[in-house]
Amino acid sequence: MHKGWSHALMRIMLFLVFLVVLASFVLSLGKTTGPRHEPSAFSERLDYNTATFGQYRDWSERRLRASRLDNPSHEIINRLLPFRLEPDADCPVSADGKYANGIVLTHGLLASPYSMKDIGDYFQSHCFLVLGVLMNDHGTRPGDMLKGHWEDWIAEVHMATRLVSQQVDKVYLSGHSAGGALSVLEASRNPDVDALVLFAPAMGILDVSKYAGMLSQLGDIFSGASWYKVENDEAIYRYESFAFRAVQETWDLIQATQQEVAAHPLSIPVMTVASVQDSTIDVQATFDFMAQQTNPLSFTLLYSQHDLPPYYRTRVYNSNAPEQGVISVSHLGLMTPPDHPWYGRDGGYRSCGHYFGNDADSFARCKAGERDFYGEPTQENRQFGLIERIAFNPFWDDLLDDIDLFIEQVSMDRRGMPIEPELEDPLEL
Repeated sequence: MHKGWSHALMRIMLFLVFLVVLASFVLSLGKTTGPRHEPSAFSERLDYNTATFGQYRDWSERRLRASRLDNPSHEIINRLLPFRLEPDADCPVSADGKYANGIVLTHGLLASPYSMKDIGDYFQSHCFLVLGVLMNDHGTRPGDMLKGHWEDWIAEVHMATRLVSQQVDKVYLSGHSAGGALSVLEASRNPDVDALVLFAPAMGILDVSKYAGMLSQLGDIFSGASWYKVENDEAIYRYESFAFRAVQETWDLIQATQQEVAAHPLSIPVMTVASVQDSTIDVQATFDFMAQQTNPLSFTLLYSQHDLPPYYRTRVYNSNAPEQGVISVSHLGLMTPPDHPWYGRDGGYRSCGHYFGNDADSFARCKAGERDFYGEPTQENRQFGLIERIAFNPFWDDLLDDIDLFIEQVSMDRRGMPIEPELEDPLEL
């Protein structure tokens, strides 16, 4: 190669290295990382294809105890662990010893099974066998998300589905956010699944998320560059710091789910609960997914801060209830009752991360409970004062009534009239 070209190529390479280092430095600004942002040393693997629920729970407990840095109490560990809820003794059992219904519950990204426990109690009270999943790399420390793989998450959902299907006649899957996408993916691959109940399923996120993996690799230079957001991580049952790797894995999961659904469209009943004001996922992708569902029992329960006309197979609830101190429903708490001891109206957790690093005074006041309203912290809502991101569903009883109806229809396999069939066009924001 000509010497002039060699020097030019060297200068270009040095300039690119400079840009990478500069980008890493910029991304790390204002982000102070510590031991909790480093992956744990736990490396024991579980064979999801053969594991029993007891083995899965024991393995999860070893993982939690080896990886947590806060020496959690036995009570906290139990709330983080996968759970199994047996139907009451008076629930009917078929001649071959099976329950009528079972359900697998999968929490969302950054969360844990504790966020799904109350909806699990509801299904148990309706004679369901219930299994709650703890996704790998969750419940321990945020740093474990740096080694996460969505393939492990779907393997766990498939394991739980296998275990439930052995003991019931009808298998339901339910998930929140990324857990919703995992439920859809499993249903597309597994003919044993009979119905879905989804809470704000992550069927789409911002297109820029596809580059999160590359940004994550910049953390090899400055550790803070691996993180989209670094918070205090005071929450006990969910992560508050958010790694770019988790964004990338969610993007990859969504792409795999969309491809699977396109190749193997669902024919089973699907109930989806969503909020128009959701600021975490692409809600339009959820509407588009539901528009593709052909089963006449499929429908969407939709919360909206503003009045919307009725849509085909969509029941719309106005979530603007200032008399309750609520102006909208958020992504977080669709499946959580107002009296939840941690995420509820008077619970121990206050979701104020939207102020963290931007407005120290508002963050402190929000954490102290000095909110003006609960809601999704959109730009519109912040005009009304101090917003605490709502982590519960103030319309819990109405939600359960709608799930009751869905279960009844699926159990009877009744092909009745869709809910509110006035308009047949897909819902568009």
